[in-house]
Amino acid sequence: MKHNVTAFVLTGILCPLLAACGQPAKEADTFSAAKPSASVSNESSNTASVSAQSRIITDLDGNTVKIPAASEIKHIVIISPPVMSFVIKNLPDTGMIVGINSRSFTTSNTEIVKKVFPDWKNVNTSFIDSSFAVNKESLMELHPDIIFYYGNVQKRGLKNIDIPSVDFFSKQLNDPEEVSIAWDKQICEILGQGSTSSLQDEWTTANKKLSDILKSKKETKTALCVFSNTAGKVVVSGSDSFDSYAQSFFDKAEITNVAANLNGTSEVSMEQIYKWNPDMILVFHDSPAQAILENSIEGQDWSLLDAWKSKAVYDVPRTTYSWITPCADSPLMPLWLVSKAYPDLLDENSMDSLLSSYYQRNYKIDLIDSDIRSILDLRKATTR
Repeated sequence: MKHNVTAFVLTGILCPLLAACGQPAKEADTFSAAKPSASVSNESSNTASVSAQSRIITDLDGNTVKIPAASEIKHIVIISPPVMSFVIKNLPDTGMIVGINSRSFTTSNTEIVKKVFPDWKNVNTSFIDSSFAVNKESLMELHPDIIFYYGNVQKRGLKNIDIPSVDFFSKQLNDPEEVSIAWDKQICEILGQGSTSSLQDEWTTANKKLSDILKSKKETKTALCVFSNTAGKVVVSGSDSFDSYAQSFFDKAEITNVAANLNGTSEVSMEQIYKWNPDMILVFHDSPAQAILENSIEGQDWSLLDAWKSKAVYDVPRTTYSWITPCADSPLMPLWLVSKAYPDLLDENSMDSLLSSYYQRNYKIDLIDSDIRSILDLRKATTR
């Protein structure tokens, strides 16, 4: 049985983006070109100063938004969970984040989050609930200068709130490489850090390494991404990247997605999974890989699969967000996939080294072995 579940994904977990670049407003030039009389010169000068402090950008959904000057952005509120990954990568002071959706933390690795976002536990999360309903009074008490959200569902919660709000939804992009670069550029531009993206360089480096090592690949492995597994329902990732980015990452790692014939994320039976019999299984969230390896999920017998027999069942790594979605660490995802599918081409020690050097370059943080293991090893199983 198949059941499409795109709504939850599009509002809460996944965030496709448009590589839109903000353009500075022209008001200051207009005022300087005019030649006011002495009686109004001070007023015009003050107006020009105010105009110069703001900017007009086109957000990722094509909306025109007037935002403060970068130097005037002191308080940031994040509605869309994956946005946190990019914001904390680029913010000079994470104390500027005054409000955030708690889902940002439930789909990340808080051991890593606390290294790059030390005060994360003290940031207000009570202004928004799990359905993205915003308590306007609580939101305004945070005195936000700018709000980051995703799509119309989240936009409705911001109705009649007179705060600059930037949308990160786009109908144009669905490749995680393009999305993550566009997202990073947009954040950098809003924060006054230019329109370039360090992720562009990281993707260039990752793609070259992938090209070099995959030349020696002798066979093509198959894989299944379990998007969710709760209450006896297994939902897997098909080929539609607007609904799930697994297909794009599989393509980059030259792995065949056994569920590619499905559109988006769909519920499937165990019988269908038996027919697919993938070489490896990736687990996004809900019941972790350990629960599958222990074969402890009621009503599901995973022991019939080759992936189970070879212990090729893995949790998707999490840092400041899950790697299976566009995030600030997205360039690492296809490399990690190769390390699992083709360990003779990229072994565990090499993957550890790639992860460590990535964090040194992008976060100026030295990961210790326990940090690396918390990212790449299995998550702890919980009783369901």
